[in-house]
Amino acid sequence: MMYSATELKHSAIHFLSGKAVSALLTLIILLLLVRLLTTEEYGMYVLLVATMELALAIFSFGLPWLSARYLPECRLHGNGQLLVQFVWKIIALFAFTLLAGAFLLFAMTQWLMPAELMQYETPAKLFLAVLFLEGLSRRIRENILASLMQQKLAQISLAARNFIFLLLIGIAVSHGSIYLYYVILAEIAASALGFLLVLYGLNLHLNTYQNKSGKDNWQLPKASKMWRVARNMYFSHLIILTYSPQTLILITQRYLGIEATALFGFLCKLYMQIANYLPATLLFNLIQPKLVASYVYSGSMHELTRNANLAGKLSLFVLMPVVVYVWLTGDELLNLISDGKFTQAGDYLTGLMFAMIPLSQHRILTTIVVAIDKNHIVLWGSILGVLSLPLAYGLLEANQGLWGPISAIIISQLLFNATIISFLMHNTAYRPDSSGLIKLILAATGGFFLAQLSVFQTQGWTNLLILALLVPAFFLLTAYFFKPFKVEERERLNGFVNKKVFYW
Repeated sequence: MMYSATELKHSAIHFLSGKAVSALLTLIILLLLVRLLTTEEYGMYVLLVATMELALAIFSFGLPWLSARYLPECRLHGNGQLLVQFVWKIIALFAFTLLAGAFLLFAMTQWLMPAELMQYETPAKLFLAVLFLEGLSRRIRENILASLMQQKLAQISLAARNFIFLLLIGIAVSHGSIYLYYVILAEIAASALGFLLVLYGLNLHLNTYQNKSGKDNWQLPKASKMWRVARNMYFSHLIILTYSPQTLILITQRYLGIEATALFGFLCKLYMQIANYLPATLLFNLIQPKLVASYVYSGSMHELTRNANLAGKLSLFVLMPVVVYVWLTGDELLNLISDGKFTQAGDYLTGLMFAMIPLSQHRILTTIVVAIDKNHIVLWGSILGVLSLPLAYGLLEANQGLWGPISAIIISQLLFNATIISFLMHNTAYRPDSSGLIKLILAATGGFFLAQLSVFQTQGWTNLLILALLVPAFFLLTAYFFKPFKVEERERLNGFVNKKVFYW
C-alpha cells in the first residue's frame, strides 16, 4: 500500500543512511572552506550561497508546495499515465522558472552587486550555473522523489554530488592554494553530475508506473484550485524572505561589513546544518507526504494531529541537548572549529539555537494547514513575522552588532508559529501537546544544570568531546523521569524500529 508504514520505513532507512553520508561530507566541506579561503573570499562565498537560496525561493512561484500537496494524491488515486504527465509538467515548470531567473540575474549582476565587491563579478556570474543545476536537482530530489517515496535515488545523487565537490576541492588544494574561483568551478561540476544522476534515476522509476491503474474517473483538481495553493504559499514565502537568514546576511554586509558577514554567515551555516538534521526537517521529505496522504485518505483531523505532535516532539527531543551543549561550550566550540578565525561569538550561536526551537515546528505546522486546505493562514503568519524587522534595524542602528539579525530570526519564528497554532485551535480539532513540550523543556533544564555541575571545563577538543557525551546522557536521564512521550507514542516509535528502545 502506498504511504503505508512499511513503505515509510523502507524510505526512511534509505533516507537516513544517505543523509548520514551527506551530513559528514557537508560538515567536512564547511570546515574546509572556512579554513582554506580568506575571510573576505569566504564572506563572498556566503553572500553567493545566500543569494542563490533567495533566488530559488523567488523563482519557485509556489511550485514546490503544489507538488507536495497534489503529487501524493495523484499517486494514490491517479493512473500511471496521469501521474507521469503530472511529474514531467512540474519539472518543466521548475526548469523554465529557474532558467528565466538565472538569465535575469545575469543581466542585472552589475546593478545588484555592491561597488566594493565588483572584483567578484565573474565568480558571481559563474555561480548562476550552480543556481540552475543545483536548484533543479534539489527540486526533483525534495519535491518529486520525496513525494514518490524514492529516497534511495534522492540520497545517492546528493551524496555523489557532495563527494565529487569534496574530491575536486581536495585536488585543487593538493596543487596549491585554493581561491573562490576554483570553489565555484567545483560547485558547477558537482551540481552537473548530481543533476544527471537524479534525472536518470527519476526516469527509471517513472517507467514502473506504466501499468498502474487508478481510481475510476479520478482526475486532478482544477488548475485554479491547485494554483490557489501555489499562489498563497508563494506570496507567503516571499514575505518570509524579507526576514530570512539569507536576507539578513545581505543586510549584515551593508551595515557591518564583509568580516561580520563572514561570521554571521558561518553561524547561519552551522544553524542551518543543525536544523537540517533535526527529525522534523531531516525526515520532512518523509513526514510531509505521510501527513498529507493520511489526511487525504481518511479526512481525519485526529490522525493528522497525532502524527504532527509526535513529529514535533521527536524533533525537540533531539534538539534540546544540542541547545544545552552549545549554551555550555559556545565560545570554545566556535574557536576550535573555525581554527581561531571566529572567537568570543558563542552567545550569538546560542541565540540561534534558541531560534531553532520554534523553527523545529515551523514546517510541520505549515503542512497541517496546507493539508486541510487552509493555506491562506500561512500568508497571515508570514505577514506578522515582518514585525521582527524593525527590531533588527533598531538593534543594528544601536550598534548591537549581530544581535539585530539574530533577534529578528527568533521573533519572526515565534510570531509565525503563534499565528498558525491560534487559528488551528480556534477552528479545528487540532491541539498541540503542551504537556509534552513543557516536559521536554524541563528535561533540558535539568540536563543543563547537571552538566554545568560537572567537573570538566570547556577547553580543548578532549573536554568538548566529554561534554558531548555527558550532555545527552544527562538529558536522557532527566527525560526518563519526566516522560514527555505518551505510552501510545512510545509504542509507535518502538514498533517502527521493531525493538523496545524508546523509554521516554
